[in-house]
Amino acid sequence: MRTNKPAAPAKFRPWLTFLLAIVLTFSSFAGLAYADDVVTGISFDNAPSPARIYIDDDTLQVDVVASISGSSSQKNVTLDAAWTTSNSSIVKVTSGQLTAIAKGSATISATYKGFKVSLPVTVDYLYDSVTIKNDGTAVDSAINVKLGDELDYDLIAVKSGSADQNVTDDATWTSSDADVATVEDGKIKLLAAGVTTITAKFKGRTDTVKLTVASPYKSLSLSNNDLLEFTYGDPTEALTATSLSTESVSSDVTGKATWTTSSATVATVDKGVVTPVGVGTATITAEYLGVSSSVTVVVRPAFEAMRLTPKEDQHILLKESPVPFTAVVLNGDDAPLDVTAKATWTSSNVFAATVSKEGLVSPKGIGATVIKASYMGVTQQVNVTVYPSVSSLTAAKDKMDAYVDDDNVTLPKVSATTIADETVDVSSVVTWTSSDKDIFDKVDGKWKAKKVGKVTLTGAIQSKSVTVTVNVHEQPLMLSSDQENLSVVIGKDTKLPTITMTYDSGNEEDVTSLVTWKSSSANLIVKAPNVKGIKASAVTLTATYLGKSTSIRVTIEEEITKLLVDNLAPVYSPARTYTLKVTGVYKSGKTVSLASKMNWTMDSEELATIKGSSIKTIKEGTFKLTGTYQGKSVVISVSVIGKLKKMTPSSKSLTMAPAAKETVNVTGEYEGGRVGDVTKAALWTTGNNKVATVEDGVITAIAKGSTYVRAKVEGKTISIHVSVK
Repeated sequence: MRTNKPAAPAKFRPWLTFLLAIVLTFSSFAGLAYADDVVTGISFDNAPSPARIYIDDDTLQVDVVASISGSSSQKNVTLDAAWTTSNSSIVKVTSGQLTAIAKGSATISATYKGFKVSLPVTVDYLYDSVTIKNDGTAVDSAINVKLGDELDYDLIAVKSGSADQNVTDDATWTSSDADVATVEDGKIKLLAAGVTTITAKFKGRTDTVKLTVASPYKSLSLSNNDLLEFTYGDPTEALTATSLSTESVSSDVTGKATWTTSSATVATVDKGVVTPVGVGTATITAEYLGVSSSVTVVVRPAFEAMRLTPKEDQHILLKESPVPFTAVVLNGDDAPLDVTAKATWTSSNVFAATVSKEGLVSPKGIGATVIKASYMGVTQQVNVTVYPSVSSLTAAKDKMDAYVDDDNVTLPKVSATTIADETVDVSSVVTWTSSDKDIFDKVDGKWKAKKVGKVTLTGAIQSKSVTVTVNVHEQPLMLSSDQENLSVVIGKDTKLPTITMTYDSGNEEDVTSLVTWKSSSANLIVKAPNVKGIKASAVTLTATYLGKSTSIRVTIEEEITKLLVDNLAPVYSPARTYTLKVTGVYKSGKTVSLASKMNWTMDSEELATIKGSSIKTIKEGTFKLTGTYQGKSVVISVSVIGKLKKMTPSSKSLTMAPAAKETVNVTGEYEGGRVGDVTKAALWTTGNNKVATVEDGVITAIAKGSTYVRAKVEGKTISIHVSVK
């Protein structure tokens, strides 16, 4: 059996009606949001046809509407349509907005959803022409004017069938050369001689007038065109400006001219009245309607120079007494004039220090200032630095080195701890005294080392002091070591090399105990007078003293048990370079080439030089070469003997009778330039002993015939032709 639900009470029915209306409303919106419009056509909305627009006038907005299937209303699609123009040089279209470009005709089109509509457009000028007029009369296209002329033009717009319009205020006015003339709403201001074109433009139409601007005057002259000279403090001087017109008429234009100065700190000018205000030069210029004239002004100081006392920079403490300054001015041989009370005194930083009218400088705060005195065109200044009160002093170093005749020694910086527990540099405030002025003293404001010795310098500020020891030396020239190479056995102490300082005077000093040693590696520990090697490696050991340094190559290695030399008695030629070969044998049995690492000495440095493993011979002789390494030594006996280069016989050919005897001597030339007789050292032979025999250069003729007698020395041979008749 079907059961019917009871109907809603009557009081709820209005609410149900309202809710149903809301649902239906949103359902309609949903349909509009998601349903695709079906366009049946498009058209212009109230567009004039044909449309007419004017150049430089307002744009024309054209809208496009679309007809929608099933709807009686039209949809505005102006912004969605694609717009084109048949001639963009005539009319431009953007989203239906038409802008006139040039006179002519074009067609604009809109396309939407496959439909297209077009509109013919005519572009024209709003006015037929515009004309620049002066008092109702059109001005010529080119006119000549003069500076001072007043020009006030109108622009009249003309349109057939309409009354002429004065569009002066609405037009755009321009000048092609704003330096010659400017224009605003037809009013022209002439500025300088020259040529400019005035253009007036309105609604696409323009008119121009070419202005040739000239001065109405030929020239302008000043009552003083040469040089206007002042001494600082002189009274003013008046100049008169006179113009000469193109008709040769003179006029006083002093009050009308524009007066300028190139330097207002030197001289000012007002209507021709020149006032000197400072030392220097300036140019005063008068200009009037295109003509000008100038005069040079020079203002000289009343005195040649000023001198301040004290003249040096001042470094004072905050709580010190004021420092009095005096100022005098000078002129050549004239007696100095004290102008302390007359000068103008200034302080560039009154926080740091002030200066009274009488030149008394008072410290006021921590900082720096420039105290300047000026009087009648001359000035002078001194730098003043104010430091805080100090509680203690510390020098950057308590020992320093100086050199004899060095007259510009720089003392260590001194720092002070202030009462505020801050650290400041007070080097400039410290007063130094020397314990021995014969050794080290201040000369002409500079510290100078006079002779070798030691002094104590004491620097003081108020009751606080600090001391520095100064060691004065001769001028150092070179620091050298007795060893270029040092072999250090791993784990064993090795004595440091001996270091010698050579001074400019030629004196030498053993400074081994004074040098500062530095190792390039932690593998080598330096603890004077020894070094110790920790790990096998190559290290550079550097000794430094008095600004000079020398370096030693250090090899940290195993202990060497023996040294082997390839040739203990070599024979070398002079002026040649040879390489030594020395082999070291380690405890482990390994070998190493040591020639370049050994320390070599020789008993005759005139015969050869040695560097590393290379020995360069100089001349003939015999010497001993000693090499040391790890305390072991090897001695090599070296002979430098020149090789035979050439032999020359006393006779190259002989003619002899049987039984006759002739002696031939042979001279040998050796490397190095030595020349000697090698006759008896030669091996003599004859080609035919039936013709002649030879012994030690003595040739004996035996029988008629010819032969050669030969002498041979060190592989070189000479021949003598012998003919027996």
